Amino acid sequence: MKRIMILMALALLTIVSAYASLDASAAAEPSAVEFEWNAVDGASFYDIYSGEEFIARLPSDARSYHHGGLDSGKEYSFSIAARDASNNTLEAAFLKAETGWWDGIYEWRNLTDDDNRGRMRSLRVRVETAEDPVYGQHHRLYMIMDDRSEARIFPLYDFGDPKSGQWESYKGDGTAATAYRLNADRLNTSIINPSKWRLDSITLGPDHGSAHVETRAFGITADIIASYRLFVEDGIMKMEYSTTGSGAAEAILFCNPNPGEGDSFVLVHQDIPQDSI
Repeated sequence: MKRIMILMALALLTIVSAYASLDASAAAEPSAVEFEWNAVDGASFYDIYSGEEFIARLPSDARSYHHGGLDSGKEYSFSIAARDASNNTLEAAFLKAETGWWDGIYEWRNLTDDDNRGRMRSLRVRVETAEDPVYGQHHRLYMIMDDRSEARIFPLYDFGDPKSGQWESYKGDGTAATAYRLNADRLNTSIINPSKWRLDSITLGPDHGSAHVETRAFGITADIIASYRLFVEDGIMKMEYSTTGSGAAEAILFCNPNPGEGDSFVLVHQDIPQDSI
């Protein structure tokens, strides 16, 4: 299979002048590119490349392809080759696409009277792109409070912070402890708070992330996973924010009360500066 992919790449690069131009387009999102192309007579499949790297081989009836996992704010070069059953290139397109940015303020509004004792009338989060020499591009999430102050809720700790993974008091006054408590207070429907908590692990991606937290109350340990996913729907950038728990924690987590929206909170990107909210 590897030999076949190498041969296909060589074929694409060395016989540029031997075939017609494929009618194709590439529309960029902050972490993905959407390809579309017209049908080519005699094509058995379509091969897509990022630079010289093979991405996918699609069947003859394919007319589009979504390629995700890309960094934001970067220009990429792609090519699409229509090939026949003998692997001859019939037509090809060479495309460039520059990804945008997820940065900005996202907001969810509660349309009901079920607001967890006034704590969840809305949810506002600011997204900021960050770079790390080890972990690469990722996002920092800041919860915006009613007084317009911010608390970084993801990641809770700087990478390499020795406190990460250690048990902390729920009433702790450190930056991570304060941010965790502010976030947890809004989503906890119980009058009982944990006595302590610790960050177990996190996951990072170009358009998503999650944090696995252990909490302890009255000697009982529960697991909570908070996650977010950035996506584009009908040309609008959105964020899906959700929390799930195990055991008793699952029963006390506040979920989206808006009819027809599911349990997760879907925040919509706002084209307004933070200081005007």
